Amino acid sequence: MTDAPHLSLPVISSQDLFPDLEQRPRLLLGIEPEWLTRGIRLHPSRTWHHVRHQAGGLHCAQVELLATELTPRPEREAGLRQLADLFADSNLSGWGTTIDDLVQYREALRERVGVDCNLSYRDFREAIYPVDVTPRHLRHLTADRLPERLDDLLEVDNPVILALGMVNRWRLWIIAENSD
Repeated sequence: MTDAPHLSLPVISSQDLFPDLEQRPRLLLGIEPEWLTRGIRLHPSRTWHHVRHQAGGLHCAQVELLATELTPRPEREAGLRQLADLFADSNLSGWGTTIDDLVQYREALRERVGVDCNLSYRDFREAIYPVDVTPRHLRHLTADRLPERLDDLLEVDNPVILALGMVNRWRLWIIAENSD
């Protein structure tokens, strides 16, 4: 095993990492930090950050992701911005999210960005716009070179660990400025 980043990654605020987040939403691929307590390490083939992002509007929920930034395709940039603008100042998730909110988000995501959130919608809140992690969605959103199996971005001592948590391990988020 190589000496990959692990629990010692410093936590960094998305505001510090992306000072222009208000003007330019970011596309993050990652896993939740608790995966590292299970003997998983991040492969050094990408730059990783332990990002703390404030979301949910005035609720100010602090969420964390061990993430690598993906570069959106230029033709997707406007859709990402439109999506962030549509839900800015919504306070979504802070005091609940309705089915109507989810339907509106899913339609906007499909229309403006061309992807879906059928499985990832649980992460939806103001300033975090989840996308289902599929090879098609990744190819649609970014030209970044990623392995066919995202788990190849991880290193483990015991491969059984990867099998135990393969469902919903990966997150693909469009993050934007929170309105608080």
